[in-house]
Amino acid sequence: MRTSRLFTVIDSHTAGHPTRMVIAGIPPLRGQSVREQRDNFRAIHDDLRGVLLHEPRGHAAMVAAVPVPSREADQGLFFISSYVYLDMCGHATIGYIASLAATGRLPQGFEQGGMSIETPAGIIHVAGTFEAGELTSVVLRNVASFLASKDVVIEAEGIGKVTCDIAYGGITYALVDANHIDLPFDINHASHWCRVGMAVKEALNAANSGHPQVGSVLFYLASEGGARHLVILAGNKFDRSPCGTGTSARLAQLYGRGALSNETPYRAENILGASFAAKVVEVTQREDGQPAVIPEIRGMAHMSAFSTLVLEAGDPLPAGFLPN
Repeated sequence: MRTSRLFTVIDSHTAGHPTRMVIAGIPPLRGQSVREQRDNFRAIHDDLRGVLLHEPRGHAAMVAAVPVPSREADQGLFFISSYVYLDMCGHATIGYIASLAATGRLPQGFEQGGMSIETPAGIIHVAGTFEAGELTSVVLRNVASFLASKDVVIEAEGIGKVTCDIAYGGITYALVDANHIDLPFDINHASHWCRVGMAVKEALNAANSGHPQVGSVLFYLASEGGARHLVILAGNKFDRSPCGTGTSARLAQLYGRGALSNETPYRAENILGASFAAKVVEVTQREDGQPAVIPEIRGMAHMSAFSTLVLEAGDPLPAGFLPN
């Protein structure tokens, strides 16, 4: 076999959503910050996104976590999805820490104090809970999150009027009450929710009404002490996990509306019934003086594969493919 590229990876899933931690195979990257290194990868090595994440080695929902050096934190980390580059990804950060633990790579002192990680969105802090020396959960303190716009009304194709809030949790989300959509809120209707979510996203981003551009749409169904989440990422892709950045945006929304207090527990459940524990741990300000919160997300990832990805010389689909 004549190989042209090899990548050593660890695959995990966080409440159902996959993370592919790339241990080896990424070329050296230029840049002082993690954002600059991520942008250098995108500019020069974007073809590797297909190799790492597209079929036949991956699939539409796959996300890669790429460790890089940091001048500002203990570690740098950037994130690649099958179709876009993410400034922050909560489930993949949890997957990264769990993968380090599973292979004995956690840095010295992590069990006592955790570690800081520089991401393109900013510096976050991660720690863990342990039993008999084994990692049992990952605790992520995310970047400052905030409610950007309330009660935004749009006309979505095929749906009609939809009211949503827009909030930032490392990525900008439209948050929509699932009760307002005439569709069963379960895994069997996920493809239908994808279509609804894309209609909402496209209508919002086309409106150009002063609110931030939306990256994803989070549908929520409130329950006692929390809510069930379904985040629509693309027309063929939804977040299987409760979504770390989405949960951060939801906490910012609730706090901004006066519906959630500091340190009040919030249970974020995914469409499969698995959950994250979350809360606001600090109230802060944005650079413009507007209020923001620091969310804390607690969850766990589980290993699914330790493997080497191979790109064989002569492969007729070297960049893979991604069905719509």
